[in-house]
Amino acid sequence: MYRLLITSSFILLLLSVSFPKEKNYRSQNIEFDLHNGKKINLTDLLDEGPLVLQFWATWCAPCKKEMFYLDKIQKKFKNKGVNVLCVNTDKIKSIPKAKAFIKQKRYDMLVALDPSLSVYRKLSIALMPTLMIFDKDGNIVFRKEGYISGDELEIEKNVEVILSNS
Repeated sequence: MYRLLITSSFILLLLSVSFPKEKNYRSQNIEFDLHNGKKINLTDLLDEGPLVLQFWATWCAPCKKEMFYLDKIQKKFKNKGVNVLCVNTDKIKSIPKAKAFIKQKRYDMLVALDPSLSVYRKLSIALMPTLMIFDKDGNIVFRKEGYISGDELEIEKNVEVILSNS
């Protein structure tokens, strides 16, 4: 058991080191297919302010727990230009399940669908959930993989820091 914990920790460390934390994504043409059929691109979202971007799946319990708090963050900072966008990565056959989940929860945040994993690959996502916070310039200023209780406090703190530096 101890050996498994050490190995898992080492793999997570390697993953967090292997992906650049700061790279300007503003100029990239990243488009999101929202669950309501509309489209939005990263540049338009960043024009409004910082962006909290999370990748999730219906089978991922930690993803759904984190989404509960992300919706609270969306509501708290919406008037300050912050957007929260959760990108579902389920396969096409599971999209109705994802849409039903979102409808049931009545989330205020944006939800996109990425069944082809094209955005997932562009942003080098490896684990669920993965969360990134972009500043208005398109730089990833915070990135984390996985979710444990209390992470929402760190996410909120990072959003507040970005807003205070704007």
